[in-house]
Amino acid sequence: MTTDARDTVFRVRIAPLPDGLHQETHRPTADDLGLDPEVFSDVEVDLRLDVADRRVLAAYTARATARLECDRTLDLYDERVEADHAVLFTADAPAEGDTDDDVQPLTDDALAIDLTAPVHDTLLLALPLRRVSPAARDAEIPTAFGVADNDDDAPADARWAALQALRSADPDGDPDSSD
Repeated sequence: MTTDARDTVFRVRIAPLPDGLHQETHRPTADDLGLDPEVFSDVEVDLRLDVADRRVLAAYTARATARLECDRTLDLYDERVEADHAVLFTADAPAEGDTDDDVQPLTDDALAIDLTAPVHDTLLLALPLRRVSPAARDAEIPTAFGVADNDDDAPADARWAALQALRSADPDGDPDSSD
């Protein structure tokens, strides 16, 4: 069961922070980020905030343990995922029609920045495309199945026997020889 990231909140308070570089570590739950708690656990966000007049650059490393299903064996296994990302919160209005998700608006009276959607997306994109458990990584993958057939002229499937008979009837093997 996943919840929409817009329904949850992972906010970082910026009101008490003076200008400069600040480092924080947060441990939101998977639910806080709108992630499936059956898949994601032990979420950790190492956050570096660069605060300056009318802007906050939030650069972070997001880590989590993901419960995945192996593509080869269908066994469940845990894998640690990690990814870096940065989001700029600025009071300067972005250009009209600018849809850059890495630049977010920041009001002059903002007390916190919302990192729910960026961290949510970062962790989802950190999941491997090929999910192979450590136990299956060195296992040999069979590439031939069944009994080896040494007769190269025999059809691979008995249903193709009629086609093979037509091919044998034409000694040149030329399908257009009837001209």
